Amino acid sequence: MLSTKQKDFIEKIGALARRDMENTKVLASLTIAQAILESGWGESGLTKKANALFGIKASSSWSGKIYNANTKECYDGVNFTTIKAGFRAYDSLEESIADHSRLLTSLSRYKKVIGETDYKKACKEIRRAGYATDPSYANKLIGIIEAYDLTRFDLCGEIKKSKGGKMKSSELIKKLKDIEANYKTRYAWGCFGCPLTSAIVNSKAKQYPNYYGPQKRNELITAGRAGAFGFDCVNVIKGILWGWNGDNSKTWGGANYASNGVPDISANTMINKCIGVSSNFSNIIPGEAVWLPGHIGVYIGGGVVIECTPKWSGGVQKSALLNIGSIAGMNGRKWQKHGKIPYLEYDSMVDTKPQKFVNSGAKSVTKIAREVLKGKWGNDSARKRNLTAAGYDYNAVQREVNRLVRNPRTTKSVKTLAREVLQGKWGNGSERKRKLEQAGYNYSEVQNEVNKMARR
Repeated sequence: MLSTKQKDFIEKIGALARRDMENTKVLASLTIAQAILESGWGESGLTKKANALFGIKASSSWSGKIYNANTKECYDGVNFTTIKAGFRAYDSLEESIADHSRLLTSLSRYKKVIGETDYKKACKEIRRAGYATDPSYANKLIGIIEAYDLTRFDLCGEIKKSKGGKMKSSELIKKLKDIEANYKTRYAWGCFGCPLTSAIVNSKAKQYPNYYGPQKRNELITAGRAGAFGFDCVNVIKGILWGWNGDNSKTWGGANYASNGVPDISANTMINKCIGVSSNFSNIIPGEAVWLPGHIGVYIGGGVVIECTPKWSGGVQKSALLNIGSIAGMNGRKWQKHGKIPYLEYDSMVDTKPQKFVNSGAKSVTKIAREVLKGKWGNDSARKRNLTAAGYDYNAVQREVNRLVRNPRTTKSVKTLAREVLQGKWGNGSERKRKLEQAGYNYSEVQNEVNKMARR
């Protein structure tokens, strides 16, 4: 018989898994069963300390948080061996579920799992694809699903229907780029694409008198005479989803209020409805919302966000996603969270080529590697492009990232180590090299610094 805590766990994970299934087609019952099995009903140390439900190991390409823990592996199909491994860690359980689905949908070996509506087949396919080494893994998952009626969370036939009317993320990005490049816009609180006529501005002034003072009204009406449309941050997103097409003969530029299944919600409410919300920007993809309290924008790829803000040019504009890096000649800001907008179908899964980032000049390989581990330079191919564009040696940085992952406690700077070498603390010749490498440091980098100091 289920305890109250177990019932609550199923309902909580079930709701998250069902919502995730709408976008990823990963069967909700499979996700819940794996969460129960892998996390021990959410009671494992990995789940409690790292919000990790699925025990996904952190490879060298993972730039998020890492939690080290013991795990049992079965390599010969019979015997289990306990090993120490580094696991991916998260800020929330929702982020863990999103990363689990991202893993399954991004690797070709799991292609038979995606879209499978028969839970038994899905369980067998995920085991066959090598998700777990336990030979009984599929049967355990099937038993959990049947014991707790987890198929009630599956959408199955509803998936196609729910996706049918959704705009694709690539289309949203295309429309945002078009507005930014080809239309005059002004930030106007409460507007979702209206031509800034005197009637509209005065109407909004009655609705929001504290924002629309005399100076602001005159400014917006003047801009309207020049053909400008009014948006605010969340309303440029909603306006497009509601059908905005730049028709200045229509009150709202062709948009139909609260249409296409998209409600009228605030920036803060939208991020709460987003899927896979995360503060780790290394896994952001084009079309996701980026958020900070009271403000929202859309990541379009290449380290660039399109947002509508009263700052800078005062309308719909591009800005650099500073969580990834600065871009020469472009304003930018850091955001707190990102996530998939639930009213979109995501088809833009690969980042575009980034614009050239600003190289701050004096950063060491170790410092850049630590920034990589904090998620500032993206993941995989995006990371390589960003680092190369900024003038850094990708291979050297990646080697240092891998070293830091293997030896997370090696925190001394190269200069500190070089001083210690000169003080005789690390020995000479081959002994010095052996000691430094055993401690997890880059011998060549340290020795180069030693040589520089010795010449001074």
